[in-house]
Amino acid sequence: MRAGQISLIISTYQRPDALEKVLRGVARQLEMPGEILLADDGSGPDTRTVVEQWQKKLPLRHVWHEDIGFRKTIILNKSFAASTGDYLVLLDGDCVPHPRFIGDHADLAEKSFWVQGRRCFVDERSAGEFDVGTTDIGRAIFARQITGWAKAIRWPFAMVHRNTGQRGIIGCNMGFWRDDLLAVNGFDEEYIGWGGEDSDFGTRLYHL
Repeated sequence: MRAGQISLIISTYQRPDALEKVLRGVARQLEMPGEILLADDGSGPDTRTVVEQWQKKLPLRHVWHEDIGFRKTIILNKSFAASTGDYLVLLDGDCVPHPRFIGDHADLAEKSFWVQGRRCFVDERSAGEFDVGTTDIGRAIFARQITGWAKAIRWPFAMVHRNTGQRGIIGCNMGFWRDDLLAVNGFDEEYIGWGGEDSDFGTRLYHL
């Protein structure tokens, strides 16, 4: 799998500050995706301003619908339909990617498998201090500004656990083939409101 065959889909809602950091991280990828789609669940003009600024620098398309409640599954499916890549990678709009994020997903892509990665947490009170490529991870861990620190480090080798269970399915860092997405018919749009949609989607991929 080549990075240029990947469609990166970033979900967001009313977090232009976080989105700015995420897109800055995307711009620093050592291998760029073929396209970037922003799955926007109804954000306001502040987010649109961020998007317009970054569209001058990145192949970024804004997929938006009206804000009438939590409808993440619907806007993700709309973004899937608008995408063209053979392989799709999901990233939440408050998760800043490592510079090798897309390259690693490209390396791990394997037919008949889907990939789920993890993320760490930065203390919200300290988040404004962090910038991709400049953060002293050791200092931040010592100061207890980062939790789940083992997931904050890109190890020099891939730690892949092949699994067919439902434990810990999260959609903030996920990769899968377009053919498999179509076979399971995307996210279940009956999920209105937060929670459960990621596990449902992952479970159907496992059964496929």
